[in-house]
Amino acid sequence: MENCYAEVAVLAPLPRTLSYRLPDKDGERVAPGIRVKVPLGRRSAVGVVVELKTFAVEDEAAQRERLKPIDAVLDDMPLLPERLLKFIDRASRYYVHPLGLALKTALPAGLSSLQGAPKIRQTRVYRATDTTANLRGSLQQQILSFIVEHQPVELAQLRDQFASPYPVLKRLEELGVICSDEQESLRDPFVGCQVIADHPPELNDAQLSAVRLISASLNDASFRPFLLHGITGSGKTEVYLHSIAAVLAADKQALVLVPEIALTPQLVARFRARFEQQGQRIGVLHSGLSAAERYDMWRAIVRDEVAIVIGARSAVFAPLTRLGMIVVDEEHDDSYKQGEGFRYQGRDMALLRGQMEQVPVVLGSATPSLTSYQRMQQGALTEVSLPTRIGDRTLPEVRLIDMREAEVEHGLSQELIEALQLRLERGEQSLLLLNRRGFSPYLLCRDCGASFRCPNCDITLTWHRQAGTLRCHYCDYVEQPQEQCPHCGGAAIEPEGMGTERLADELQERFPEARVARMDRDSTAAKGAQQKLVSRMEAGEVDILVGTQMIAKGHDFGAVTLVGILDADAALNFPDFRAAERSFCLLAQVAGRAGRGEVCGEVLVQTYAPDSPVLECAVTHDYRHFVALELPMRQLLLYPPFGYLVNLVVSGLDRPVVEGCAQRLAERLMSAQDMEVLGPAPCPLFRLRNRYRMQILLKAPTRSALRRVLNESSQWRSIFPATTSLAIDVDPADMM
Repeated sequence: MENCYAEVAVLAPLPRTLSYRLPDKDGERVAPGIRVKVPLGRRSAVGVVVELKTFAVEDEAAQRERLKPIDAVLDDMPLLPERLLKFIDRASRYYVHPLGLALKTALPAGLSSLQGAPKIRQTRVYRATDTTANLRGSLQQQILSFIVEHQPVELAQLRDQFASPYPVLKRLEELGVICSDEQESLRDPFVGCQVIADHPPELNDAQLSAVRLISASLNDASFRPFLLHGITGSGKTEVYLHSIAAVLAADKQALVLVPEIALTPQLVARFRARFEQQGQRIGVLHSGLSAAERYDMWRAIVRDEVAIVIGARSAVFAPLTRLGMIVVDEEHDDSYKQGEGFRYQGRDMALLRGQMEQVPVVLGSATPSLTSYQRMQQGALTEVSLPTRIGDRTLPEVRLIDMREAEVEHGLSQELIEALQLRLERGEQSLLLLNRRGFSPYLLCRDCGASFRCPNCDITLTWHRQAGTLRCHYCDYVEQPQEQCPHCGGAAIEPEGMGTERLADELQERFPEARVARMDRDSTAAKGAQQKLVSRMEAGEVDILVGTQMIAKGHDFGAVTLVGILDADAALNFPDFRAAERSFCLLAQVAGRAGRGEVCGEVLVQTYAPDSPVLECAVTHDYRHFVALELPMRQLLLYPPFGYLVNLVVSGLDRPVVEGCAQRLAERLMSAQDMEVLGPAPCPLFRLRNRYRMQILLKAPTRSALRRVLNESSQWRSIFPATTSLAIDVDPADMM
């Protein structure tokens, strides 16, 4: 180690790694994947060692003298395995993002600060040393028997079993019957979440065929990607469970990705019920965990103590060392795309990691993304089909309600109101989708027509009546509503439009006996709120669940027989080439929540455009017909999956400077070959978080044409002053 130095990726926006000399103290602990404290200019910073290199023999002394030493080694063991480091390095290069910041995204929160990692919790653990001792007290005998049966036993376990056990434990130690010591105790995110062990159900022919095909690929020890295309309610999760059972039998680990943390409670419960009885530990990684819980879980995974990791997109960086399979559930969902900073696509990164680790990857969806579908058509993905629902249950009947002619009351058609009443009388559950949070989208002065707008963004403030605040959903600006209009002094300020909060209130007023609940980011912000709401739905304690798109993704509630979709046209009219695809997926997914039990389901879609081809395909559950309509239009315009995009967003506080920088960058790019440059143009949300934003869209028929341009991106920085920034979004999903 004496003739080595370390290449360190500092967790900061630096374009390359930096070289440091190994410290005199603890130098032998320095290894790839370990965090270190290093000098950076006049300050110190945290970095990750990515490689150890050897000094050139002929110039070792001079090289050693030029390098600053590492200040301190921060970890007892590497937090990032070497193969994971290579994966993150490749991802950072593809998305043109500094390696240090990519590593910062991958690591648990809190590990990039010099303040130190979350504190490792210690607990006292007891073991029996003399099982034959003749004890007089009955409580002493009971506690000793419990320790013998369950050892090692934590003090918390003994407190749960016995009232005030500490004096007895102290006496048993004095007698030499037991001993104790302090040990590390990992925080358990499943505390209080008990599950009952289940038994694998009998699979139908399509499920059996899917499991056999996927499981057979495990023997190849090679990368093989599958597209599990199963209609809603066809039993995709059971295919995951059986396939992962084969992975565990081969002494490998599995990684399961879901698009939203709202999906993890129900999915984790199913995995725990299936595998915990077999001694397999399930881990979770998502933003709903505290920093300490995430740090504990990360270390447990690094130490090879976890068999299955389930999490949202960032779990693709889980430090699994015996990875055997990756599953991406609801692979079509745009939530897999990170919107800021390290703008990676979780689904694509799962495929890349599967390729680098040489393991199978299963992409599952009832409505696959057009990109995945086209890859399957080209033979890059193997299709696995589940064409029918479990138990031969029928898909729900979908009916369109023409809102131009319907009798409407508080945003609900009479037909939908009657359908809700019928379900309440039958004791069945209903879901209502309204993809808009808050009580109303804005407050309006009836006297002068003014509305309350965010001072930082070009958007109106959403009225949250329960919280009593006006809030911007982009920058989180909050203000209290005024009783008088600040423009005209009028007092006729009223809410306009409807959000989930208002809809829930309207339903509670119309159906006072109904148990109405709400699922959106506001109602599920508190820790554990999602799990509690899912449990209430499963226990039949909710009659009507109102929610945003969170309710459309993967939930399995057997008692739901009615789904109502309000404002179905909103997503269709979005200024994005993916608007039709997103609308169809959302409608098909939420419709699939109905009729998953023994009673047939019904879906009512309120729309002002009943003749829309997208809605017609949703009514007939015809995914392939939708694809046949949409793909030719994409091909004509050279949009994905037939072309590739990069969105360049220039932003800053000074509008003329931003516009000038964007124009100069666009002129510089015009000379590139085999690439179309669109813009510069103002972003649809021109001012966001008090920054003006211009975008330039690069479009090319091949990735290589874009890569040639992006390889020169480090030279573009000379165009921008310090007050202006450039964000590079490769394969953008949202161009707002």
